[in-house]
Amino acid sequence: MDIFNVGKNIVVANTSNIGSNIVCINTDEGLVFIDTGLIVEKVKKFRQDMEKKFNKKTIYLVLTHAHQDHIFGMKSFFDVPIISSQACKDKIKERLATDFTGDGIRKILEYYSEFKEYFANMGISEDEITEVANLTDVVVEIPQIGFKKEHIIGKDENKIVIKTSGGHSLDSATIYISTEKVLITGDEFYHSQVPLFAGMPESHENWLKTIKSWEKLDVMTVIPGHGSPIDFDYVVNARKFVEKTFKIIRELKEKNIEADKAIRDERLKDYYGKSNWKDPSWWKESLKALYQML
Repeated sequence: MDIFNVGKNIVVANTSNIGSNIVCINTDEGLVFIDTGLIVEKVKKFRQDMEKKFNKKTIYLVLTHAHQDHIFGMKSFFDVPIISSQACKDKIKERLATDFTGDGIRKILEYYSEFKEYFANMGISEDEITEVANLTDVVVEIPQIGFKKEHIIGKDENKIVIKTSGGHSLDSATIYISTEKVLITGDEFYHSQVPLFAGMPESHENWLKTIKSWEKLDVMTVIPGHGSPIDFDYVVNARKFVEKTFKIIRELKEKNIEADKAIRDERLKDYYGKSNWKDPSWWKESLKALYQML
């Protein structure tokens, strides 16, 4: 389990390289957790460790969106209110009638083992994949609290502001703690992977609008959905890169240049950050997918 301390009141855990980051925020009223990753027992231990560290009880779990790598560990928090966007709440309710129960969950977990090569390119071991594929204790429940645009935990200068963003997925939300100058992005942003990669945004317009909106906040540290915490300058560079990439690809499409030729354009050869993707074709494949979607 990788642990990152962000100041004195925020701790980030990565309990599985396949699952999401899990964030613990220490507040005057108690502990607030963001997302759960995939593995119930490891999430449970992280929660226990944080309650011991801060000598406080957990008061809320907040979900950034309804993708399984962010919510399958939620059984560890069924004793506290769970908060999400209304769209996330509706999505979970919808999927509980289809694939978030019984055989559906089993099929989702088994699905991970079918992508060993994909995960290997991200440096994820076969043992980690097998651990997730063999999980038997996943239970999903509908959040008790759903909000349309914004939800606030706490008061005055110590408040935690949760806002809908709807880029990565239409039910996505982000969390801002002004006193800590920390932004928790869920999958609206990744570190060590191109934001265009590892899951194309469901709404490119919302996604770029969201990233731009962050620049109006006083942020020093960004906690992404996957990867280690980063300085905000990295996010600004990413936004500039994304805008440039979108513009170039749209220009190439307007000229009716085929995707295979377009992705070889000299202006698209550079990536703004360092990816952990081991297969050298990853960037071309990302561009090709983006070309089809824009």
